[in-house]
Amino acid sequence: MRKLILGAAVALAACAQHHQMTKVDDSGLARLDERQMQPVDDARVEEGRAQDAIAKARAAESDARARFEVARSEKDVSAAQLKRSIAERDLLKKQYASKDQLAQADQNIQAAQDRVKATDLKLAYLNQMIAVAEGERKAAEAHFSTAHFVTEQSKYRAMRAANAPQAEAVNVGEIDKQVAEARANEAHAQKAAYNRWEQVDASARTMAQPHNLPVPPPMSEPSK
Repeated sequence: MRKLILGAAVALAACAQHHQMTKVDDSGLARLDERQMQPVDDARVEEGRAQDAIAKARAAESDARARFEVARSEKDVSAAQLKRSIAERDLLKKQYASKDQLAQADQNIQAAQDRVKATDLKLAYLNQMIAVAEGERKAAEAHFSTAHFVTEQSKYRAMRAANAPQAEAVNVGEIDKQVAEARANEAHAQKAAYNRWEQVDASARTMAQPHNLPVPPPMSEPSK
């Protein structure tokens, strides 16, 4: 729960950097009956959903970054295996090893090279997925901002309809402006996220998916 609240605060802080946020005095809502409160309740529910979406998007982004780090470690292991295989073949050549031994050494090098290529493709793919997750997180934050401003707008309109005096102190023009700006920012973030997905899809058509690649198993340590 604390993480959700923190995430919401960060999203709102990002909006506050663009313009001063208008806060409607909630005390005027006490004059409203259940029917008059319905639009406000609906807006608050959507704001809560948007807050949950931020948490999920951040978790997805964190997971993508973690998977990238694991793949980077796999790449280091693969590169080390390739280096070791080359060194072993060079040593065999110096020792005038048999053709069978040299052939096996060449096979080990090829397997190590294939593994390096596979991890390179995996890293490229996961790096794209990080960008996708980041775009979705930004879109979720933008939607939360929109939902928040719509909630404030709904509170004002409900209080005005109920002739609550607190509505007189609200700058309705500023609220409407904030809602419009938030929606524009959300549309931009959604478009950017969609474009990123399209780029990944286009790339996937020309690059083999990591999970479809035959990845050679790690080479066992040579027996002593």
